[in-house]
Amino acid sequence: MVSQSDIKKRHKDLIELINHHNYLYHNKDNPEVSDQKYDSLFKELIELERNNIFLDSSNSPSSRVGDKPESELEEFIHEIPMLSLDNAFSSEDLYDFEKRCISNLATKDFSYFCEPKIDGIAVSLVYENGNFVKAGTRGDGDKGEDITHNAKTIRQIPLILKTIKSIKHPSKIEIRGEIFSNLKDFSLFNQQYSKSGFKAFANPRNFVAGSMRQLNPEVAAARPLKIQLHSVGFISDKDLFSSHSDMINIFSEWGLPTSKEAKCIENLNAAIKYCDEITFARDKLEYEIDGVVLKIDQKSLQNKLGFSSRSPKWAIAKKFKAEEGLTEVLSVSFQMGRTGSLTPVANLKPVKLSGVTISNATLHNMDEIERLDLRIGDTVNIKRAGDVIPKIISVEKAKRVNKSSIISSPDKCPCCQNEISFFESQTPSLNIDHLERNDKNCFGLDQFKESLKHYVSRQAMDIDGLGIKTLNLLVNEGKVSSVIDLYKLSPSDMVGLEGFADKSINKLIDSIKKSKNIKLSNFIYSLGIKEIGIETSKNLSRKFKNLKNLYTASIEDFLLVDDVGEVASNNLFNFFSSKKYINLLNQFIELGFSFEKESPQESEGYLSGKVIVITGKLNEFSRDDLKIILEKNGAKVQNTISKKTSFLIVGSDAGSKLEKALKLNIEVIKDSDINNFLIDQNNE
Repeated sequence: MVSQSDIKKRHKDLIELINHHNYLYHNKDNPEVSDQKYDSLFKELIELERNNIFLDSSNSPSSRVGDKPESELEEFIHEIPMLSLDNAFSSEDLYDFEKRCISNLATKDFSYFCEPKIDGIAVSLVYENGNFVKAGTRGDGDKGEDITHNAKTIRQIPLILKTIKSIKHPSKIEIRGEIFSNLKDFSLFNQQYSKSGFKAFANPRNFVAGSMRQLNPEVAAARPLKIQLHSVGFISDKDLFSSHSDMINIFSEWGLPTSKEAKCIENLNAAIKYCDEITFARDKLEYEIDGVVLKIDQKSLQNKLGFSSRSPKWAIAKKFKAEEGLTEVLSVSFQMGRTGSLTPVANLKPVKLSGVTISNATLHNMDEIERLDLRIGDTVNIKRAGDVIPKIISVEKAKRVNKSSIISSPDKCPCCQNEISFFESQTPSLNIDHLERNDKNCFGLDQFKESLKHYVSRQAMDIDGLGIKTLNLLVNEGKVSSVIDLYKLSPSDMVGLEGFADKSINKLIDSIKKSKNIKLSNFIYSLGIKEIGIETSKNLSRKFKNLKNLYTASIEDFLLVDDVGEVASNNLFNFFSSKKYINLLNQFIELGFSFEKESPQESEGYLSGKVIVITGKLNEFSRDDLKIILEKNGAKVQNTISKKTSFLIVGSDAGSKLEKALKLNIEVIKDSDINNFLIDQNNE
């Protein structure tokens, strides 16, 4: 009779053998056995586990597919934030990066580890004592989504790290990398997918992102996904690696896939030459890349340089120049925004840039149209700013034909046909319709949906699970006709609605209930009062302490608050003295809302005492992310320019704030110089 110990030994041997053959096949492209032999080993493993329930199959090759589909993706917490990289767009930017490093390290004696920057999905793999435990996406850097069930299907990922004599597996390590799809594999899959009647994927990155967010792991398992590992997050053994190149070599010995193109390079001039070589060879690589990553190789120097709030100070990404292309402007449409402003959008003859089909581009406002001298029918040069946002950068006037027509701002709203003057005389801060549904005008249905989207957003009420798709569904189905209705939703209201299961319904209801206990500043910001951003809301919260004190405040009281000027104070007074709004706000109180005290104004940090205003459209940061960085380091971020303003950060389409700053001799920081500005301020 075969003993349990014999069965366990055979089970262990099979796992090691199958993992060995998986590694050779998927990581080295060098199989030792035939497919038939591999299949027979795998079949034996399955039978052994099926007939012996005492066997631990959690990290068996059999566990890669077969788990039940997830009902929804759970949260993944990064023990150490998963930061972004600062960007360089020229050799001069790289020399500036090195100068900053030398200044902080007081040495020039370091080398660089360089590798192509794969355009895929950032992922963290957690191993405990060499065993794969879980995987998660980057998310916001602190929290991502748990994709363990899908990561297990990628056969390049070892479920058990190889044992090597030179180094013991740490008790816990978070290994980071990029999931991607080879271009040939992606193209072949897309062809077969289209033949089956499905819409083809736009590019490999979207393909990978969609695959990783599937609830059923069998979907990901059927797709050609690969991974490369390049760094660590949390690690229990702090001094495990002496250098980045040493770490990559150990990764390979553990059986983890790393970049074949990666190199350790002795100095920056050689690293720049490497960047040029990779740029030249970009189209010959098996996968899409959007740049090259340079990292100081020595771990001791990495530790000395440390991190900013957004990125490591010892690494930088040399990004490729944004791809440009020519296309035709077919028409220009105008969209009514939540605050009653019209935004022109160029509808383009579809053109492919960086694997993405571009069919429209925002024009921001009529001033942008006039600056470009843009007409319908024009041939235009477009680019994806930061390889993401479509933007018209110039008009090919030599190709202009007689059929081109001048673009005029409409007299009436294209949605509700109200005269534009109607919107100029009203703002959401004076009109209850933006918090309650009204189909008569553009402060009606569409603006109600946009107001709900703002209300539930992260910096407002932070209601998880209420994305625009869900909000549209709830409004269209008549479940929500007022912001108050969100708090009256019951599970029975959502049963039968597309995309809702019991678990997701209960989670959404809990998230809505949770929002009743929030800072007063978040609530004020959620109301969408014109000219009142999150920082002004914090200042109002510190000044007035509770909601009812706002009801009795005068215009003069509001003017005493930091960052509140005449326009904002009038908007606040008109809002909080309105009987309609007071009635609405009292309904929130009756629902059991309680507001937390605002934390004191941040005073520490290298930007302490600085007053900063941001204007225009930013490419390097989102406005919210930049505000968070500035505030964490002690700055006051305000909406209005005054003599107290220390700096004005300027993106594209800057208007009157820039003019006022120049008149007041306020220092202006360009969007492209933000990183250098932050570093310079930190060094002062």
